[in-house]
Amino acid sequence: MTDSVRHIYIVRHGETDMNKAERLQGRIDCELNDKGMADARASYELFRAAGISFDKVYSSPLKRAVQTAKIISGGRQVCPEPLIIEMDFGSYEGVHYSGIDEPMWAFFHDPEHAPAPDGVEPTAHMTERTGRFIDRLLTEEDENVLIVTHGIALRSLLWNLSPEEDRSKVWGVKITNCIVYHLTVTNGEVTSVGYDDGLSVKVKGDTSGAF
Repeated sequence: MTDSVRHIYIVRHGETDMNKAERLQGRIDCELNDKGMADARASYELFRAAGISFDKVYSSPLKRAVQTAKIISGGRQVCPEPLIIEMDFGSYEGVHYSGIDEPMWAFFHDPEHAPAPDGVEPTAHMTERTGRFIDRLLTEEDENVLIVTHGIALRSLLWNLSPEEDRSKVWGVKITNCIVYHLTVTNGEVTSVGYDDGLSVKVKGDTSGAF
């Protein structure tokens, strides 16, 4: 019996003006700026050069993710997926990094143990909803799948895909614009997951952190 092997590529969206200005976005529905569009096109070229095309494309419903998904996939139909939308930062949305207070910094640095400030989506809620998306994804059969999401949402997906002893490490991973993580799924089980250096756009001067 031949093994069923699928490849899933998880990508962070391209740059926005709020990324460039070092402000928290969260659910604010920004579009890509010119650099973000260019980086998404560069990502498309990397996938094309590798001979990778997509059978299914998922994206967070926020504009910056949908735009990135359309460009990288070469114009394929994008399926908006609310389960992989970015964390809700509540009253912190739009705040400059320099204005983030101690409770929010503590939460960003150790979200498994530091409580979410009032109005901010708890980590447990985010990992639960992204976990539901992963569970559903593993039951599907499309061979090559593109997923475009956000910095903390991507980390949350990785948390669900990591062994229990490694989960705390994913919160400290730097997630740049148009970074790519590659999952291999064999017979419905994740058999490998990791950063794909060859497909990730190297964004010079990226200051957007995970946001």
